[in-house]
Amino acid sequence: MPVTRRFLLGLGGGAAAAGITYLITTTPPWWWAVGLTVAVFIWFGELILDLVIP
Repeated sequence: MPVTRRFLLGLGGGAAAAGITYLITTTPPWWWAVGLTVAVFIWFGELILDLVIP
């Protein structure tokens, strides 16, 4: 997957996860932490899988 496509997918996925979390709880640390975690997992998912599954 191209880098720009993965970046945009991570950005969209993170924003969606943050939005859903914000609807459930309006506590700021939770919704931005969830959104950032989802985005990072999408951005670095291929590298993480390469390290876990040789």
